[in-house]
Amino acid sequence: MNEIKTIGIVGSGKMGSDIFNYLSDFEYEIMWFTRNSDHKEVLRNTYHKKIKRQLKHSIISQEIFDIRYKYRITNNLTDLSECDLIIESVIEEPEIKSVLFQKLDEIVKPSCILASNSSSILPTVLSESVQRKNRILGLHFFYPLAFKNVVEIISSEFTDDITVEKTKLFLDDIKRFYIEQNEDSAFVLNRLLLQIQIVAFKLLKENGLGYKQFDDITKQLVTEFGLFEMMDHVGHNTMYNAIMNYSRMDSDKKKYEPLLSELKRRYPDSGKNTSNLFYDTDYEVLDISQKTEHEIISKLKETADKYLKKYSEEYQINLFNLKKGIEEFCGIML
Repeated sequence: MNEIKTIGIVGSGKMGSDIFNYLSDFEYEIMWFTRNSDHKEVLRNTYHKKIKRQLKHSIISQEIFDIRYKYRITNNLTDLSECDLIIESVIEEPEIKSVLFQKLDEIVKPSCILASNSSSILPTVLSESVQRKNRILGLHFFYPLAFKNVVEIISSEFTDDITVEKTKLFLDDIKRFYIEQNEDSAFVLNRLLLQIQIVAFKLLKENGLGYKQFDDITKQLVTEFGLFEMMDHVGHNTMYNAIMNYSRMDSDKKKYEPLLSELKRRYPDSGKNTSNLFYDTDYEVLDISQKTEHEIISKLKETADKYLKKYSEEYQINLFNLKKGIEEFCGIML
């Protein structure tokens, strides 16, 4: 089995940067692609400053510094032609990702694995215009990588065994815990959290609570972030599109409608994620009783337990792995 030695990263946003910075601590040859030539220089200068500080404080050796100093940050896609693995982390738009995969398919060597970090777009969608359908899969990291030790491997019906096995060896090498999924069970961790968010939105409205107040209560269960804080952080347009994708995987689409309608109402026609955040439109509310708090947590916990069992059985995912995955992702201990 060919070993993964050279890795390409496409995308220089928050997630692409996080993947690059995490992988740069391992012994790979790394090439990082950004479309913007000016941004390329900013990224290079920032990274070089980082490793110079590491060398100065003896965090890395001169040998490691010399290796990492040679990492290439480029705005020329053809520089990725000899990569063994390319991880895409561009904007969450199927058309943009599909065009990128088609271009990469024409550039890279036959053995190269093309992986998408998408949190809601299936590999099949991205491989429609690609010849190497057997070399495409989802590789969904969670942000920030340093603190979220879980990755979802998502295979399509076309993804072959050697692609999956090479990817698993790579994740073992970079010390990442992973959950294997097919396209029926894809994005199971986000979908499990979404079931909690759907119930949370209903309970918030029923009890007339503010969004931050509700999040402060639910952090007794979801310890890593607030349920509505997370939607503000991701962006309402992105959340809307992701939930639409998840709803298509579910026979009961009606339950998604209230939250989808609220998210749709909150972002402008341009689709920019810049206005009407949950926290920005919050209001003062009266104190609530400990009994109400307990009932809210109990109902959310019941929802988490229900879907943990449902997804584990329906998708034949090891229950321990699913529990560990959701704990790593958002801090829920079940």
